[in-house]
Amino acid sequence: MRANLRLFLGGVRTSWAMYLTWLSPATYFGVRIPRMVLQSLFFVFLAKAAGGDTLARFALIGNAVQIAVFFVLQAMWEVFDNEKWNGTLQFLLAAPANWLPMMLGKCMASYGDALVSTTLTFAVLIPALRVQVDPINLLRAVPLILLTIASAGALGWLIGAISLSIRWGHLICNMLGYLMIVLCGINFPFSALPGAVQTLGDLLPVTHGLLAIRAVIDGASYASVLPWMGMEALIAVAYAALAWLAFAQRLRATRQSGTFEQV
Repeated sequence: MRANLRLFLGGVRTSWAMYLTWLSPATYFGVRIPRMVLQSLFFVFLAKAAGGDTLARFALIGNAVQIAVFFVLQAMWEVFDNEKWNGTLQFLLAAPANWLPMMLGKCMASYGDALVSTTLTFAVLIPALRVQVDPINLLRAVPLILLTIASAGALGWLIGAISLSIRWGHLICNMLGYLMIVLCGINFPFSALPGAVQTLGDLLPVTHGLLAIRAVIDGASYASVLPWMGMEALIAVAYAALAWLAFAQRLRATRQSGTFEQV
């Protein structure tokens, strides 16, 4: 247990060191945050033109969560992809230590970034657009937002694990990110989709989490959204298990073949 904790903390330190090297505070607040706010603003104004203040509020909540989800989806894939292209994957596979705590630690900066991004989007757009949101209910929704982000991160890990031998995992992440915008009730109610399409949306992260988040922000109790929370947690566990199996299979195949070349 102590060794796994050290591996995890080592991964966390590496994660934040790489993140701060890649993105300075000036770039983050001067470019990254404005980009996120403008993206949300586009969909909010579009929703306002189509359905008034009610739909605009709906789109604001959905896009504030979707921004974090999209970043985590990409970042979790990059955790695996960076190991491949930085030439460190072979050491990870060959090491006798447990790889899971280290890889989890390397995700922490991305999860922190996602939560900060969502928080700042809410903080900027709610007062700027004068959207009626109870701050207490918004705080109550934070655990649900974290669960939804983790669920999307598990899918990102799965993409990373199965795309180690190809060069276009980034395109898969982008496709799934935009698929979520269409199928998960980001800008319009999930119930507006055709029944057959809803079945596909039910299998994706965000769909159930966002239903629970919106309900809690509107004042619902945790008990009333428990089925949605349970489904989102189940989806997260399912994708995480598939990611673990896919990466473990890649590890076994690599050891059997005797080569660390993945592409």
